[in-house]
Amino acid sequence: MAPVSGKLVYPDGSPVTEMENAQVVFEGVGADGKGYSAAGTLDANGRFVLTTEKTGDGAVTGKNKVLVAPYMPNPEQPPPKILDPRFESFATSGLEAEVTASGPNEFTFTVERVKKTDKKGAK
Repeated sequence: MAPVSGKLVYPDGSPVTEMENAQVVFEGVGADGKGYSAAGTLDANGRFVLTTEKTGDGAVTGKNKVLVAPYMPNPEQPPPKILDPRFESFATSGLEAEVTASGPNEFTFTVERVKKTDKKGAK
């Protein structure tokens, strides 16, 4: 384990500020061969600190896949999508982090907003 923190930014470098309480999740394989998951809650400035077992203990060292899970206070009324949904899955996010024992493990992930679709309906 090693401490990990970071932030989410848009392609223009501005912080992701509309997703407070969303989870940034890392998934990696420990030296014992087991899979480990660490999560951190986004603050109002798009920053996070990861926890695996104890608050702030970080993530397992080595390569970790990363996803961003939106905050859903009420699953029956999901909030409007802010990020492209591909960032919600390890398989499609394209986000990875190499966590090292010596650190510093401060990561900046560039994410994209959901693409707005033109609703040109029939008259």
